[in-house]
Amino acid sequence: MQAASALAFRRPDLYRAAAAHKGVDAVEDAVSDGFKILALDGCSDRCATKKLDEAGMKADVYLMVTELGVEKTRPSDVKSEYVEKIVRAIKEA
Repeated sequence: MQAASALAFRRPDLYRAAAAHKGVDAVEDAVSDGFKILALDGCSDRCATKKLDEAGMKADVYLMVTELGVEKTRPSDVKSEYVEKIVRAIKEA
């Protein structure tokens, strides 16, 4: 979520962050405002993708961050280099 929030802060005209665990209302609002859906899954549990599936929604862009060499950690332990690596991957997707 930190990477999505960082990107939304840097480019609010292009990105809006919505945490999957909070439900799909924020995602639906973003889509209605013209934003695309980006799913960032942190592990093979695929929580972001599952939440979208439950809501009948599909990501326009999908990233499994562990495939980028990012280790899953507690949100409070996320390293800034991980955030930057994810932000770069999103921009390239």
